[in-house]
Amino acid sequence: MNSNTKIKLLSGLMWVLAAWELLNALGSTIFLSWGASLYGWQDYASNSQTSIVFHQYGMVLYVLAVAYAIIATDVVKYEKLLWIVVVEQVVGAITSTVEVLNAQQIISWSNFALVHTPQAIIIALLWFLRPSAPTNDMRQTVPAAN
Repeated sequence: MNSNTKIKLLSGLMWVLAAWELLNALGSTIFLSWGASLYGWQDYASNSQTSIVFHQYGMVLYVLAVAYAIIATDVVKYEKLLWIVVVEQVVGAITSTVEVLNAQQIISWSNFALVHTPQAIIIALLWFLRPSAPTNDMRQTVPAAN
């Protein structure tokens, strides 16, 4: 895959992630009842104390959405910022696992795969699509003749 294709795919992925973060941010703040029902958290959203936590979480998601949109505009220039996405995916995986374990529930393989497979796919895509990754481009640059 040549580098131009990789850059376009990575930019598209970043736009999708920015839209996803924005959608979740809206569902955690402005449209909290809708967002809570989407994830089955209606009881938590109706509590005034936990609704504040949702709003704080939504603020972080707004920041991530903006950061991902900025990265999407020029993935070559902002390649080092791709680590933000990797950290979010790794921390999200650890947090979701710890939350399930703290609730003393058994993680089934299907639940584990449902949560962690998309995160692993996103990290793998970032790794292979990053601009500094080697390409299989068969063309070689020819030095200019003097």
